[in-house]
Amino acid sequence: MKIPAYWSKATATETDRKGKECSFTCWRSSEISESDARESALAAAKRALQRFLAGGEPPGRYSYGETPLREEVVQRLNDGEGKPFAAVTRNSYGVLVLNTARAMFIDLDFPLATVGESLKHVFVRLFNNSALSPEERRAQETLERLKSFVSARRGWSVRVYRTCAGLRCLVTHDLFDPASDETMDHLRSVGADPLYVRLCKAQECFRARLTPKPWRCRADRISVKWPRDADEQKQFEAWLAGYDSRAAGYSTCHFLGASGGDAVHPEVAKLIELHDAFTKCGDKLSLA
Repeated sequence: MKIPAYWSKATATETDRKGKECSFTCWRSSEISESDARESALAAAKRALQRFLAGGEPPGRYSYGETPLREEVVQRLNDGEGKPFAAVTRNSYGVLVLNTARAMFIDLDFPLATVGESLKHVFVRLFNNSALSPEERRAQETLERLKSFVSARRGWSVRVYRTCAGLRCLVTHDLFDPASDETMDHLRSVGADPLYVRLCKAQECFRARLTPKPWRCRADRISVKWPRDADEQKQFEAWLAGYDSRAAGYSTCHFLGASGGDAVHPEVAKLIELHDAFTKCGDKLSLA
C-alpha cells in the first residue's frame, strides 16, 4: 500500500546552450522524513531537466496512478504486528478516501443512457407506466451481472452498496493482493473501471470514497492542494467548514444487502464499521 508519510517539492534550474534559464519542479515522497523527500524531488527534477537540455522530450505529467498519490493522511490503521492495513486520506478535491491493503473494494458504474434511449422511454411510458427507465434498467443489469459473478465463485461473500453512479462492492470472506494477476482478473471479469483496475495494481491498494463529492452536495471546490503552507491551511479550514456543513445532509452510498455467503474476515469486519459510519450508508439521505 503506497501511502507515503512525507511529501516535498524541489526545483532544478540550469542554463541551456542559448543562455536561456530553464527550470523544472518535481514532487517526491518519502517514508523517512520531509528532507529525504526534498532530496529525492531535487534529484528527480535535475534528471528530468538534464534529459530535456540534452534534447529529450519536455517533462510531462505522470500517467494516472504511476506514482504514489499526493494525499494528506488523515488516519492509519495497523494490524497486531504494527503493519498498516488501511489508511484514510484526503484526495485532490477534498473528500476522504479509504485505502485498503487487502480488503477488496470494487466500484461498478452504470453506463449512461443515450438521448435516444431516454426519448424512447418517454414514449413507452405513455402506454406503460411501469416501464423501467434506461437508468433503472442499467442498474438492474449491473446488479444481475454482479450476482452471476459472485455465484460463479464458490465461497464468496460480498456486501453491495448503491452509490450515486453505480454499485460498490466489498468482498468480505477473504483478503486479496491488489497487485496480483488473480485480483486483476476478478476486477476485469466483474466489469470494474479500467482506470481503477490500473490504480489498484500501481498503488498496491483498493480505494473507496467515504464522503460526498463537493459538487454533488453544492459545496465549493477546494482551491488549495496538500501539502499546505500556513496561508493555504487557513483557506483549507474555511473550505472544510463549508464542505462539512453541506455534506452532512448526504450519504455516499446506501447498503443494499449481501450477495453470496455471509463470511466476514476479521480484518474486513473492522473496515466495514469504519466505512459504513463515514458513508452513512444506513441513513435515508440523498446520495452524493
